[in-house]
Amino acid sequence: MSAQAVSKGILSIGSWSVVKMATSALVLPILARMLGIEGYGQYAYYMALLLLASQFANVGMMQTMTKRIAERPEDVAWCRAVAHAGALINAVGLLSVSVVVGLVVGTTAPAGTAALPIALVIVGVLMFDQVWFYARGVLHGLRHEARAAIPGMIGVVSAGLLGVLAATAGLGVTGVFAGLLTANLFVAMACLRAVLKVLSGSECRESGRTVSSVTGPLLRFGLPAMLFSVLNMALCSLDVILVRHLAGEAQAGLYAAAIQWSQFVWFIPIAVEGVMLQATARLWAEQRVDEVSQLVGRLVRYVLVGTTFLLLLVAVLSEQIVTVYFGPRFADAALGLRLLVPGALCYAVARVLWPVIQAGGEGGHLVRLIGMIVLVDVGLCGSLIPLWGAAGAAMATSISFALVAVGYVWMLHRRRVQVFEQVHLFRWLLLSMGTALAIALVAAWVTPPLLSILVGAVVGTVLYWGGVFRLGLVRVEEIELMVSSLPGAFRLTGERLFRYLAPVLLRLKAAAWS
Repeated sequence: MSAQAVSKGILSIGSWSVVKMATSALVLPILARMLGIEGYGQYAYYMALLLLASQFANVGMMQTMTKRIAERPEDVAWCRAVAHAGALINAVGLLSVSVVVGLVVGTTAPAGTAALPIALVIVGVLMFDQVWFYARGVLHGLRHEARAAIPGMIGVVSAGLLGVLAATAGLGVTGVFAGLLTANLFVAMACLRAVLKVLSGSECRESGRTVSSVTGPLLRFGLPAMLFSVLNMALCSLDVILVRHLAGEAQAGLYAAAIQWSQFVWFIPIAVEGVMLQATARLWAEQRVDEVSQLVGRLVRYVLVGTTFLLLLVAVLSEQIVTVYFGPRFADAALGLRLLVPGALCYAVARVLWPVIQAGGEGGHLVRLIGMIVLVDVGLCGSLIPLWGAAGAAMATSISFALVAVGYVWMLHRRRVQVFEQVHLFRWLLLSMGTALAIALVAAWVTPPLLSILVGAVVGTVLYWGGVFRLGLVRVEEIELMVSSLPGAFRLTGERLFRYLAPVLLRLKAAAWS
């Protein structure tokens, strides 16, 4: 896969990721204030349940279709057969899971909440969400990421606006999810139209491919992929569910506030994650392990460097961030947020690695590894949540995320993929510690929460990014190369912007740590 194709994919998926994170950053504090701690905990509980159910309903088809189509994108007959078989399998999974979700939501609805409306709304969200998942699988495999990303961005913004309007109108959690349902309907229709257009746009090669001939191969890859996705989502969502049942909705609300901020920084790895499966599928198939290693090492370095700075701000300024963002009632979430930071950093790296392992045909090993870690996570949550509530869940999750990263690195090391060879770990660690100390001194000196965040961010930005270029963690030449590999108008815009930014970056490099 060419550098231009990788850059195009990252740009498309990254744009959606940034819009999603930005919308969440604007909407969630409003929802938290409108719904209260317990209402926000209820919202987080249903969202976690919905995310977990989505993985079951998808039956691993999003990843499976991406991989299979990416292996032979030029064979239109093959692509159509894969898309049709994937749709059939997805539909069966969706119908089965929808019944279970409706029953679970209906029986766990808190007192004062009408069970039937919230159950129907969440099932509706699940159904339209699956159409988008299906479309993403097909479009990503054909390298048409933008056709899925653009409706996704519009849908995210629409869902946020409708959710805020519903909460403001006093419609509660049910109204918020009704807004999400409306937005998902638009996204589903737009993406389905894009799939039909792409698959019908070329002459079909007579290769004898039928739905029945590809169903078996899809299921053989998809079922392990589904198990992995379910277990992976359980690792990210089960803690919210357990907190709600073991410590109550108030603690669930505090934990949801903490983990939301730790996940905001994942927009970088999410963008990279989205292209790694198709970027490495053919490399693995052709036994080009050295190229896999070079690609993974470079992208892990970018993800680690970019994510670290954001997490440093979150770790040092957690109390100020929670107070300003969610309000004083959520101040107790600061400890949980701080405990989540190490795990969030580990998981940021892990998100880049898992699709590479999956593309290499080790889905079964992934399932076994993540299954064991989920059991560890459940055991830790069961022990720590009754003792420390949201903070206990944060500790359990952080440990589990770290175990995931270690396991993925070990699996790739066995395949001769050097994950951290290009990272310069000692320089990165030194820079991180120095920047964290500087931000902490600013926080101790500047006491108003909002001002502390702003001054700390400015000081941290100068020191950290100056140090990044000074220590060679990222070179200015690499940025120029990435800009030059962007597609079309994005490249022209990026090149103009780079001409203005390059002198600034060079001055920052010269001034840092001098």
